[in-house]
Amino acid sequence: MTELEIALLGGLHLRHPDRGPIELAGEKGTQLLARLACPPGTKHRRDTLQALLWPDSDPPHAQGNLRFVLHQLRKIFGGSEGPFRSDSRSIWLDPDRVAVDVVRFEALATEGTLEALAMACDLYRGDLLLDVGGLSREYEDWLLPARERLRDLARSAFWNLFSLRLWRGEVTEAKACAQRYLGIDPYCERMHAALMRLHLTQGERMLAARHYGEFRALLARDLQIQPGAEVEQLARAVSQTSGRSAPEPFNAAWVLGRSDVSPEGRPLVAVLPFWDLSEDQTLVSLPAALTEDVIADLARFRRLGVLARHTSFAVGRDPDPGARLRQLGARYTVEGSVRRTGNRLSVTARLVDNTSQRQVWGEHYQGDWEELPSFQEEAAKAIVATIPVQVEQAELERIRHREIQSLSAYEHCLRGREHQRSIAHASHAKALEHFSRALEQDPTSAAAHCGLAVCYVSTGGITPGEEDRRRERAISHAQQAIALDPLDPQGHWLLGMLLQMRRDFSGARFHMDRAVTLSPGDVETLGYTGLEYAYAGEPERGIGQAEQAIRLNPYFPPVAAEQIGKACFVGHRYDEALFWLRQTPDRITTNRGWLAAAAAYAGHPEEAAMHARLMRATLQHRLGEEELRAVGGPIGWLRLPARFQHATDLEHYERGLAIAGLE
Repeated sequence: MTELEIALLGGLHLRHPDRGPIELAGEKGTQLLARLACPPGTKHRRDTLQALLWPDSDPPHAQGNLRFVLHQLRKIFGGSEGPFRSDSRSIWLDPDRVAVDVVRFEALATEGTLEALAMACDLYRGDLLLDVGGLSREYEDWLLPARERLRDLARSAFWNLFSLRLWRGEVTEAKACAQRYLGIDPYCERMHAALMRLHLTQGERMLAARHYGEFRALLARDLQIQPGAEVEQLARAVSQTSGRSAPEPFNAAWVLGRSDVSPEGRPLVAVLPFWDLSEDQTLVSLPAALTEDVIADLARFRRLGVLARHTSFAVGRDPDPGARLRQLGARYTVEGSVRRTGNRLSVTARLVDNTSQRQVWGEHYQGDWEELPSFQEEAAKAIVATIPVQVEQAELERIRHREIQSLSAYEHCLRGREHQRSIAHASHAKALEHFSRALEQDPTSAAAHCGLAVCYVSTGGITPGEEDRRRERAISHAQQAIALDPLDPQGHWLLGMLLQMRRDFSGARFHMDRAVTLSPGDVETLGYTGLEYAYAGEPERGIGQAEQAIRLNPYFPPVAAEQIGKACFVGHRYDEALFWLRQTPDRITTNRGWLAAAAAYAGHPEEAAMHARLMRATLQHRLGEEELRAVGGPIGWLRLPARFQHATDLEHYERGLAIAGLE
C-alpha cells in the first residue's frame, strides 16, 4: 500500500494519499529522501550517504547527523518506521510503500505507446530536483549526470510524442508538444526546423518566418552563432512566398525531416577520414588506409548506401562537413582517430546521427605497432561488422511508432526483420505482413523476397507435405532475390540453407561459399552459413564462424546463440551447446528438441527429460496425438527440418533425442 507519493521532477513535492501535501523543513532531509527515492528499494550504505551529505564532517559527526535526519523524517511521516527501511549498514525505501514519479516516468517513456508517452510527458515537469539547494560537490556528482540522463529521456519522449501526433494528424497537439520540448532544449535545430515545416504545411508562412526570426535571435543572443544550413534553407523557402499561402497536403514525413534517406530508400552512411592524434604525426598512411578499408568493406552491405572514397575525403576537408553531409543526404557519419603511444596503437571509432548529432555508437580498439597489418585488418573488420547493426537499430527507432500505412518498402523490410528476431509466435505473422507490403510497393526489392523466404521457412510445416510446400515457396523467393540483386549475401545463404533442406548439397555449398565471399565480415552471414557448414559435416568451421559473429556483435540476437549452440552439438561439444541453447529455448519449435538431446549427452537426465516433456506437449498441442503418430512421433517430426549431409550426424542427433525420452 502506497504511503507516500514522491515527485522529484521539477522540484521535490511530497503527498500522502489521504492527508494531502507534506512539507519538509531542512535541506539535508530533502536531499536524503531524494537520494533514497532514486530508485526505491536500492540499499544505500550509511557511510556513502554520510559522505554524500556531509563530506566535510568527520565520521562520528556525519554518522550522528544521518541518524538525526532519518529520525526527523520518520517523525514527519507518522512517527513509526513508515516507508523507511534500515539495518546496521544500509538505508532504503520500501518500494511497495512509495510511488516515485521518476520511476513511473522512465517506465512510460520506455514503453513508447501514444498513451504512455503522453503520460510520461505530463509527468516531466522539469529537471530532477530543480529547486533543491545547498548541495555538496559530492551530491552534485550524483545529481547532475542523473538529471542529464532524465533530460535526454524527456527529449526522446517529447519528440516521439510529437511524431506520433503528426502521424495521426493531430496538429494542435503536436504544436503544443513541440513547445514543451523547446522548454527543455530551446536550441534544438531539429525541432525548430520541424515547427517551421509544420507551419508551412498549414499555410502559415508568417508564423514560420516569425519562428525563424525568434530562433535566430535566440542563438545570436545566447550562443553567438547562426542557425544551421537546414534551418537557413527553410528560411529561404519561406521568404520566396508571401502572406498566407495555401496549405500543402499534410505530409508528416516531410515535417519530421525525412530528407535523410538515399533515393533507393537505404540510409546513406559517410565515412570521414580518421584523424592521426599521435604527437609526432608518424602514422602517415594508417588513418587513410583504415578509412579506405572501412569504406570498401561497408560497401558490401546491400542495406546501406555508402559515400564513395573520393567524396568522403573531400567532405573531410570541407570547412563545414556537417552542412555538406546534410546536402548529400547522409544520415549517419562514421568518424574516428588513430593514435600511437610508443609501441601501442589505439583506434577510436564513432557512429553519429547527422540529424540529431547524437552519438549512436562508439568503441576503442588497441593493438601493437609490431603487428600493424593484422591490427589494421582486425580493427576495420570489427568496425564494419558493427556499423550495419547499429544503423539498423537506429533506423528502427526512427520509424517504430509510425502507422503501418505510412511506411516505405525499405521501412517495411526494417520492421519485418525486427519481428523475425522476436521469439513471440505472433511476430511471424507481423513479419509476413510487412514483407508482403514491401513487395507490393516495390516488386524489385530483393530484401523483401529474402524476408518472405525466411518467413516461409521459419514457421515450418506441420506435415511433411506442408514442410515441402513451404520450403519450395521459400526457395522461389530466395532465387528471385538473387536474380534482383546477385551481390546481396542474404539471398545466397538463404538459398544455401534451403537447398540443404532439399538435400542438394553441392548447390547449397556453392551459395554458402558465395555469401561468405561477398560479405566475409557480415555477422548475419557468418552465423547462418556457420550453422549450415556444421550441418554439412564441418562443425569446427561452423563454431568458428558463429563465435566470430558473436565476437563482432556482442549484443547478438537470440538466433546467434541458437546457431552456435547447434554447431557445438554437431561437434559433440555438449556443455557448450547447452550453454548457448539455453539462451533461446523457444525461438523456434525445434529448439527444445536440441536442448533435450544436448542435455542427454551432457549427462543431465533431469534437464533432458524436462525439455523432452515440453517438446512433446508442444507437438501434441499443434498436431494432436493421431497426427503426431502419423509423422513418426516427436523424432519423426524433428527429423523434417534437420538437414545433415552425413547419415552419422543424423543418427547422432536422433540417438540424443531418444536418450532424452522422445521416442
